[in-house]
Amino acid sequence: MLDELKVRDLIGIRDRVFFVDADDATDVAALKLRNFKVRTIGVMDNDNIVGVVGHTDFSTKVVALGKKPSDVMVSEIMSTTLHTVTLDTSFFDCVEMMNTHNISHLFILDEDGDYYGMVAWSDLQRRLVKELKYQLKVAQEYAFGPI
Repeated sequence: MLDELKVRDLIGIRDRVFFVDADDATDVAALKLRNFKVRTIGVMDNDNIVGVVGHTDFSTKVVALGKKPSDVMVSEIMSTTLHTVTLDTSFFDCVEMMNTHNISHLFILDEDGDYYGMVAWSDLQRRLVKELKYQLKVAQEYAFGPI
């Protein structure tokens, strides 16, 4: 049931958390995003999460302005407003936060307050679709018997 689902249930155990450094040049950071196969990533500075950067930041704040990516640091283009959740935050609280702030990623902090990764709208969407398919199957079996 979605009302019992927590962030930890959505993402499982993370053995690796992807991030870029605030002092990375944007060309290096863009390569990391490509290699990690993610569209948005946390920015770290001295073991602290300080921002977020994504494909849109590269295209609108570097490329569109004709800047040379190797001359622009991630710290110059990152967003510093961070919306955080814990591993025990509910599915619906995540949806509400994303809708309220018009964002597609939330930062996860572990029990010690350390950066644990991100939960994306696509993570929530996948789980919602799975639940809806299950509920449809249950309703069909109730109405028409086992299929």
